Amino acid sequence: MSILYSPAGDTDPIRGMHDGAMLHIIRHYRPRMVKIFLTKDMREKEEQRQIYSKAIQKVAPECVIDFIKTDIIEAQNMEKLVALADNFIELRKQYPNEEIILNLSSGTPQMKTIMSFLATDFDNVLAVQVVSPAKSSNRENFATQDHEDIDCVIETNLDDEEGAENRCQVPPLSLFTRYSVRHQLVSLVSSYEYSAALALYKKHKNMFQKETGRLLEHADLRAKLRLQDAFAKAKSSISDKKEVVALNEFLMIMELRQRKGDLAEFIVKLTPFLYQLTLFYLENKTSYKPCLYCERDSFKKPWRVSIRKLQEKFPEILRAFNRHVGNFRDNTELSFSNMLDILGCVPDVDKSLLDELKLLRKVEAKHRNPLAHTITDITDELLKNTEPYYTSGEIVQKLRKVFSLIMAGEKVYKNNVYDDLNRDIIKSMDTFPENCAARLA
Repeated sequence: MSILYSPAGDTDPIRGMHDGAMLHIIRHYRPRMVKIFLTKDMREKEEQRQIYSKAIQKVAPECVIDFIKTDIIEAQNMEKLVALADNFIELRKQYPNEEIILNLSSGTPQMKTIMSFLATDFDNVLAVQVVSPAKSSNRENFATQDHEDIDCVIETNLDDEEGAENRCQVPPLSLFTRYSVRHQLVSLVSSYEYSAALALYKKHKNMFQKETGRLLEHADLRAKLRLQDAFAKAKSSISDKKEVVALNEFLMIMELRQRKGDLAEFIVKLTPFLYQLTLFYLENKTSYKPCLYCERDSFKKPWRVSIRKLQEKFPEILRAFNRHVGNFRDNTELSFSNMLDILGCVPDVDKSLLDELKLLRKVEAKHRNPLAHTITDITDELLKNTEPYYTSGEIVQKLRKVFSLIMAGEKVYKNNVYDDLNRDIIKSMDTFPENCAARLA
């Protein structure tokens, strides 16, 4: 079932022995109710001669008629027609689950413009135009005159005859909606706001290829580091080594946070990223594996330094710890800072790698604790003016440098994959789905 929302114009209800637009839509769509917006002139015509109600009852006696009566005189003035939109919105709230048909062919040009905007801005709305019998302007036919007998006008209506042409058309307003939605999607994707883009896509998915939805779902899952689900959508992963993939993906998300200006989260996440990256290096690229001088209760528990093991196998590391913190305590949880001391004892460590990690440690130590324990904000200006004086972009460059040095020989992304992903998503929106293209033809 549906409801017709329509302004009444000079061509309604009958003009030149044919249906006006409102009556013609009622004839062919059979709405259960029609809500008619009347200016002062049209209201007086209905009150004095019942021209709309009589014509509608003749064509569709089962249709409920409800009038919105106003005192509007200047129907050509947009400012005076706010009520036309407001009453539609109230109707939409009152009947949220019913299809509302909008008549785009009755009323002044300003009324038609408002109705067109409503048709593109709201869901579950069907916009209908009615072509004049002459396939041109209907203005050359006289409107129903005040002295005419409305019953006689109704009886001589040629559209009542069997086989009369259906002049209703559904214009391709969804094309304009699609352009608007596509513009919003491009903006969201370019800002890496994949969750919001996916939600918007789902509201208008009939206007886009399924590939757009698949790519957006992949990007959304991937940006949330739900990698197993994300790669199931993409059916690919760059490496079989889970640790390498996880660190690579984390680095790219760190870079997205920096690009979006989410610098507080960017700085806070430095600690877990640098910890995991340096731990990977020790475990996979050196002979100083934590299992040789640390202990833990289970695989998921953090490593804790054993002084007994250090004294037996790596006394130089214990001396480095003591120089750094004084009297180093047994069973201390292995930290990024501890690992830098350990790397300083590795004979063949890459000096440039160690230097960059130490600089990143300064950034982490300087900015992370204030963020974690106070209500504060991080800006690029603050970063640049605080020792060690690196902007967020420069920090990203250092992260990428240490990542490349540590991952030498591993299969990793050289650039941020989200740039390519964004291009694929935007390109996928250039093609219309078949069902959408057919409706717009």
